[in-house]
Amino acid sequence: MKKPAKTREELEAAIRLEMEGTSDWPTDLAISVVPHEDSWKVEIMRDGPQQDADGSDMIEAIADRLRSQFDLKG
Repeated sequence: MKKPAKTREELEAAIRLEMEGTSDWPTDLAISVVPHEDSWKVEIMRDGPQQDADGSDMIEAIADRLRSQFDLKG
């Protein structure tokens, strides 16, 4: 069964929305959804040194769940 597709912007917004609901969104953090093999992945970028491993883990967990629900719209 084919999963519904969302744009990069829709997936990024969904991740941000969930993160904001569970913790304070760090101001030096940016995420980007990019195609990866036959699916997509999230890239996490920081302005400074990475200090919030828990936040990154949480973003990855949210992305894993969303990846199982949605494809990336080409």
